[in-house]
Amino acid sequence: MGEAGIYQITISINAEATTDPDPDQPYLNAIITVNGTPIFGDTTTFFNISNRSSSTFVVQASLSAGDEVGVSISSSFLTLGYVNRSLTIIQLSN
Repeated sequence: MGEAGIYQITISINAEATTDPDPDQPYLNAIITVNGTPIFGDTTTFFNISNRSSSTFVVQASLSAGDEVGVSISSSFLTLGYVNRSLTIIQLSN
């Protein structure tokens, strides 16, 4: 980030695997990271993105100047991938 402040972080991801998805499984796990560490301090706080669905998640966080924000995505289903992903960061206040 260019300067310290409160930011709104939005991630949007489309999961895709099979042409005949099971609505319960599989899914992707998405964790927002700051400087490579999960934003909420642990790896058990993640967002689930179901097969063949589009998901958007919004959080607010206090960030410092120079922080690097990213998203870590994983799945235990080997053929599950994702498309049309985006990460948007908007400063709300100083």
